[in-house]
Amino acid sequence: LTHLGRTRSTINNLREENAKLRSQLRVHKDEHGEAKQLKKALDLAGKARYAVVSARVLAQGSTGSFTRTITIDAGTSSGIKKNQTVINGAGLVGVVKKVYGDTALIMLISDPSFKIGTRIAGTQQIGIISGDGTNSGILQALDNREEIKKGDVVLARGSANNSPFVPGVPIGTITRVSSATNSVSQVADVRFFPNLNALGVVSVVVGASKNNPRDALVPPAPR
Repeated sequence: LTHLGRTRSTINNLREENAKLRSQLRVHKDEHGEAKQLKKALDLAGKARYAVVSARVLAQGSTGSFTRTITIDAGTSSGIKKNQTVINGAGLVGVVKKVYGDTALIMLISDPSFKIGTRIAGTQQIGIISGDGTNSGILQALDNREEIKKGDVVLARGSANNSPFVPGVPIGTITRVSSATNSVSQVADVRFFPNLNALGVVSVVVGASKNNPRDALVPPAPR
C-alpha cells in the first residue's frame, strides 16, 4: 500500500509538472506571436512614417454601442485619443472610439456601423467601405470611370487632419464584383488584410507624416 501511495504521489507530481510546462509553453508561444505581430506593425508604420503607440489586446467582443470591438492596454496616459487610426502589420484594424487612462475601446472595421472613404491602388478610384460583421466588407465605388476588378487593392483615402483615418493604410483586396453595376456606382466584396479574429498586438497612429504615402504600403502580391 505504501508503494502504491508513493506511485500515485509520483504520478500526481508528474501531472502537475506537465501542466506547468504546457502552461509555460503556451505563454512562450503567445509572447513569440505578439513579438512577430509587433514587428510587422512597426515595419508598416515605419514605411509610412506614422508615429504609433503599440498595445496588447486585452479583450475582444461587443459593447452596448458596437458589435465588433477590442479593448487595448493603452489609453490617454500613452497619448491615445478618440478618433485615431488603429493598424497592425497587415493594415487597417479599426478606429479608437472610447479612451480611458490606461485602456481604450477600438471599433473594428468589421463592425456593421463602420464606414471609411477608400481608393483603389493604381487607378485611385474612390469609394466607401462598410463593415458587414465578418472579415470582409462591402465597397461601393462612387463612379464608373474605371472598372473595379477582382484582386484590386483597397487603401484608406484619409480624412481631414488625419482624423479618424490617416491616408494610405491597406484595407483589403477585392474578391468579387457585383454584376448588378450601373452608371452611378459599382459594388464589390473586399476581404480585409488583417485577421480580425487573431489580434494580439495593435498600433494606434498618434501622428502621420506630412507626405501622403500614396500606394507605397500596398502589400506584395501573393506568390
